[in-house]
Amino acid sequence: MADKSKYGSKGEVWHPKFIQYMEFIANHEVYAGMPDAFTDGDKIQWEAPSNRTSGKHKDTHRKRSEWWRKKAISIGIDPNPTKWISRTARQIHPTLKKPCKCCGKVMELRFVYPSNSLLQRLEKLGYIDENFPIEPFERITDVVTRLVEVFGDSVFSNIPQLLKTGAISPPNLEANLESWLNWIEREYIPQEPSVLSPGAMSNAPDRFDGFHSFNLCCRQKADKGRSKSNLMSYTTDRRVFEYWTEGDWIAANRLMGKIKSIFDKEYCLNGHPGPCSADHIGPLSLGFTHRPEFQLLCKSCNSAKNNRMSLREVVHLQGVEATGETVISWHTKALWNLRKRDVLDDETALRLSKLLRDNRHTLMSILQKINDAGYFTFLATFLELSYAERNVQFLNLRVEKHITQFDRINYTSRETKYVEEQKSRRCKVAFESLRDYFTKGNRNACVVSTEMINRKVKSILNLLQSSSSAIQLIDNQIAAILSSSSEIPINEGFRVVVSSLPATLPPNFMAAKSELTDVMGLVAVELSNKWKSERYIRGELNLDF
Repeated sequence: MADKSKYGSKGEVWHPKFIQYMEFIANHEVYAGMPDAFTDGDKIQWEAPSNRTSGKHKDTHRKRSEWWRKKAISIGIDPNPTKWISRTARQIHPTLKKPCKCCGKVMELRFVYPSNSLLQRLEKLGYIDENFPIEPFERITDVVTRLVEVFGDSVFSNIPQLLKTGAISPPNLEANLESWLNWIEREYIPQEPSVLSPGAMSNAPDRFDGFHSFNLCCRQKADKGRSKSNLMSYTTDRRVFEYWTEGDWIAANRLMGKIKSIFDKEYCLNGHPGPCSADHIGPLSLGFTHRPEFQLLCKSCNSAKNNRMSLREVVHLQGVEATGETVISWHTKALWNLRKRDVLDDETALRLSKLLRDNRHTLMSILQKINDAGYFTFLATFLELSYAERNVQFLNLRVEKHITQFDRINYTSRETKYVEEQKSRRCKVAFESLRDYFTKGNRNACVVSTEMINRKVKSILNLLQSSSSAIQLIDNQIAAILSSSSEIPINEGFRVVVSSLPATLPPNFMAAKSELTDVMGLVAVELSNKWKSERYIRGELNLDF
């Protein structure tokens, strides 16, 4: 193993995962004969800049250029046209993946990530807005999959124009997700389309492996000319999964997409012209379910609402609840039931919003304790992954009084391999959000804690400690996926694990869930007793979502 103290200068720190990768590459047979591979003291000479004018290794760059030329010829690549050296570097690379020198994030070296030009094309589609941002460095196949899942079959008519380049004309494929994804993987990506980017740019012969040491994730640090505003377009919308809420997320996601694609001419609830976005009448961040009902709000009204409930919305949710529909998640139901009838005006609606916010803070604190103890399989049972196995069709979908309506939903079974893709994404976002929840600056968080609550949380951990060896194996697999030292991308790791999750709850899981529900009941009582506390009555408190 390389000694990381040998690498870096002027306070620079090279990520341990990158140093391990250097060792792997420098000793791999593919790179046998690389000139000046090691310096004195067995230090890998990873960098060979062309501006060296003196010293023992002043000719390393020239010698490595010749090595790359011979390597290209040996694998049938003509070293005369442009890009021959980058094609060579990609073709000989043993894994087509590398970690970033700065942060250790492993990214693909193939052209699989949307470039700025593709992001601009996506923005021009009438139905793309803040409800469908691109995850940081999301693979093109994942983007296309999400587009189809959210916006339906109408997306297939847009794919050829999205992916078209001067050199590539997409074929006229059937409106079938698997057909398009197979074409993208097998034919489109290998042609290195200009609207996609590799995870690291080619940099041969300057770098040993032929690629820039910084991946796209950290290029802004290495390349000051990289547009910060463009990088900021890679944002993450975690609202759907990050609060561990209940609800038919497949149907709700599809309906959100349809609002932008077929109801773009509808007016906002407050009378403003569209286009409008889908607004949860019961905010997910306050514990309400992610269900297929939305009110239409224009961008400015949606922003101004900022997850604060009004009297009208609380009354509406109680009316929906009276029909037998579940509007509130299990972890927030107790507090909702204690105080929903005390909402008599907009001030008390805001007061309830603040109570529900602190209920969420407390929930996330408890889930973090379970997460930190390594009981990931138990937590995954709250994610309702089975919804991914459904196709949904809304019958007589319409908008009445600025709220979506339909007669019923027809469900059919989904059996494609992309079911696992959706399940893995939900796991990824949920677990990452749980890990990062209290690191996102000052959330003005109030976490409820009493001796009884703490005792019951310990009881939950004791129950989970008695899990079977099969469950413990899954826990260990998820721990490895989430580990900062893992070289397996999180999505890829979860795609393997989700099929192993238990279909029925083991007895200790059922007992732990019952205890956890009791805990949130105790939290609800504590918060409800603070109904007239200054924290919840005073002014317009920043809810800090």
